[in-house]
Amino acid sequence: MTHPRPVGRETPTFDLRSRHVASGNTVRRMLHGDVANKALTRRYHIRYLDGVTGECKSLVHVAPAVPVFENTCAAIARGTLLATPNGYVAIEDLEPGMLLQTADNGPQPVQWIGSITLVPHLPRHGRTICSLLRILAEGFGLGRPAPDLLLAPGARLLHRSFEGEGEVLSPAEHYCDGESVIRVMPQAPITVYHLAFRSHQIILANGLEIESMLPERDVETVLNAGFLAAFRGLFPNLKGLDAFGEAARPRISLGEGHELFQPA
Repeated sequence: MTHPRPVGRETPTFDLRSRHVASGNTVRRMLHGDVANKALTRRYHIRYLDGVTGECKSLVHVAPAVPVFENTCAAIARGTLLATPNGYVAIEDLEPGMLLQTADNGPQPVQWIGSITLVPHLPRHGRTICSLLRILAEGFGLGRPAPDLLLAPGARLLHRSFEGEGEVLSPAEHYCDGESVIRVMPQAPITVYHLAFRSHQIILANGLEIESMLPERDVETVLNAGFLAAFRGLFPNLKGLDAFGEAARPRISLGEGHELFQPA
């Protein structure tokens, strides 16, 4: 477990001021100003398949503690059950190379798993916020989910329109209604995860369809050089962010309001 710390001599400095970003931009909204100006960092735990050798490798990457970074590793809480060809596996037991069932392409090997630890009750600028979303068992129908599903701010769910508008991937927090989907404040540190394949996929988590990790589409155009280098460092298995390819479904932006947890 790590705690927020000012950037020191041993850690690179990340400066947003060197590049102007339009106020309406998705990534700019996710770069929470107060945190960025304080230059807090956190440790991102990354496991991945080496693109050359196929070996499973791991690293701890120090990068800014801002939502555009944090959401790459913050979607699925510890204990979530993911569908494989041979049954379910808990997210914390998943390893790169293991097969998961996908909605469109059958079983696919996981290429990358990122995780961070959220610590409640850490004061930041006078606030102590550590918020997750709990989807209650069968809140979306029979077995959807089963059991309860605990999600972090970076999660998107597959939404099927009943008005002929097709399917979209919508941020989990858009479903928060205080009844079947509630906001919860963990009382102890909790590890959250995200995972990626060779291409963007939809997988089953406790019986609900959620997306695999895919960076926001404008991330490369709005991050300055320091931020972008740190962001790319989260994905040592890729030559560039364009390797993620296109989204499996249209995606609704994570948008504003995602400074929901404290750097840890």
